Parts: sequence; C-alpha cells; structure tokens
Amino acid sequence: MTSLFDELSAKLDADSRLTKRGGPRVDLSLLLFNSRGELRELWHAAEASLADATGPRPSSARLAGAVEALRPIFGERAT
Repeated sequence: MTSLFDELSAKLDADSRLTKRGGPRVDLSLLLFNSRGELRELWHAAEASLADATGPRPSSARLAGAVEALRPIFGERAT
C-alpha cells in the first residue's frame, strides 16, 4: 500500500514537466496547501518533542493529534 502523497509524488517523478497543466503537481500542491495548518502543527509538535528529550513527554498527545490529522494524506491507502 502507498499513501496518497507517495502516489502523487511518483506520478510527478514520472513526468515533472513544469509546462504541464494540472495533474499530480497541482494535486500535490492542493493537498499540501489544504493541510498547511496540520503540517505546521506537526512541525511544532515534533520540535517540542525533540526539545524535551528527558522525562515524561507532554507533547506526545500533540504529536499524536497532528499525525492522526495527516494520516489520510501520509498514511497507507487501500487500493
């Protein structure tokens, strides 16, 4: 199984012409644009988790929430 992100990236790798209208480049752009808040939260959660390398990890719930929000994009897809 591959993720939607992986599938679009593979299509883009196969044909990455900048002059081509539409297709995987636009799909990937929209996908990431529409998830920009979740991607930013994932970054901040991961950064906080790394900064707190000792003891209990209070940022684990935040990181888990960001990962779950992005699972439809980066998680495995049923084909």
